[in-house]
Amino acid sequence: MTEDNLNGGQNYLYEEIMTGIKEYMNENQLQPGDRIPTEKELGKLFKASRISIRRAIKELVDEGVLKIIHGKGTFVDKQRKEIHLLHLQGFSEGLTTENDKITKEIVSLKKINNNKKLNRIFENKYNEFIELIRKVYRNDQILSLDYAYLPTAIYPNIEDKIKNESSTFKIIHDDYGIVFKKVEKELEIVPATEELQKHLNISRLTPLVLVEKIIYNDQQQPVHYSRYYLISDAVKLRIESNLP
Repeated sequence: MTEDNLNGGQNYLYEEIMTGIKEYMNENQLQPGDRIPTEKELGKLFKASRISIRRAIKELVDEGVLKIIHGKGTFVDKQRKEIHLLHLQGFSEGLTTENDKITKEIVSLKKINNNKKLNRIFENKYNEFIELIRKVYRNDQILSLDYAYLPTAIYPNIEDKIKNESSTFKIIHDDYGIVFKKVEKELEIVPATEELQKHLNISRLTPLVLVEKIIYNDQQQPVHYSRYYLISDAVKLRIESNLP
């Protein structure tokens, strides 16, 4: 049995320390930016070696729970939200978990015409679209700005059905009988424009993850386009696929 192995090799000390650090943060109501005890202090608190403490801290940094600022110490980080890139479901629907409160706020809801990019995406079949812009919050902290585009010919009067907390995917499925069958997504790291800085409350130096998404129906026709801007240090992106 090694120093970091307890209970017959089933649990590792650094994992118990990770749990202990999280409990310490909760009990002391530490917030993002708050400093946690030093490695030496944590060693005394958990009666563990510095090797085990460092391993626990490294794992928590990888999880996005902590961040290390060299020369200053270890601090509580914004816990990053995991986003599964291959999900077909709506962006905000895919965020919902029992540990997170996801809320949405409409910034703008209007009709637009003769948009060259939308015409190309929708194969020049439609001239008028609903543009829905919403902020998405995770536990009252801004997470992203979401732009969605819906052809009015496919979704007549959908603007009357959309509210702050509405699921556009549910409306599309339940009220219009559209079945989603395929999704295409593109990712890009982009700088923050003035508009994005304003809505996301960030500086121009904050990098953003842009996700563009086109969804097709069972006849392989594009029926939904969206792009959303994620604050990069608030998320971690995951890809998972079953092998044949």
